[in-house]
Amino acid sequence: MDFSDLLSLTLGPTPWLVGSCLLLCLSWLVPNPVTAAFGLAGLVTALVAISIPQLPNQLLIWGLLSAAFTLIMRGLLPKESQELAAARHARVCEAIVPGQVGHVHYEGAIWQARCQISDVAIAPPAQVTVVERQGNTLVVLPIPPYRSTSG
Repeated sequence: MDFSDLLSLTLGPTPWLVGSCLLLCLSWLVPNPVTAAFGLAGLVTALVAISIPQLPNQLLIWGLLSAAFTLIMRGLLPKESQELAAARHARVCEAIVPGQVGHVHYEGAIWQARCQISDVAIAPPAQVTVVERQGNTLVVLPIPPYRSTSG
């Protein structure tokens, strides 16, 4: 079989239909937008295969539709929002002096940290809120101490 024979192959809609159903079932087991996009593109290609029986044309249509459906479906995935994340706290291990770096215990490790407010010192064992990360240094804010309103 040479290249000209490959270009003249014809294929009906049945293999496309079976393959796309298998891919869609697989996407239920392993939720992945790419697998679902390939399956949806196969369904559309099965419909197109009724009127266009040449395999190279079907493969071109399936490839273009797969790429388009993948881009569309990946855009539909929810993005993680930093605004919705709960505030993260750390405990000061080594004092953070104004304008310099100290150390905090955060998520099971010791991190370098500096206060976001440049003229504030934070002494151990104060709790701080982690605002952001800049390289290997956390930017923190002190948590105001709890004050009782009862007399």
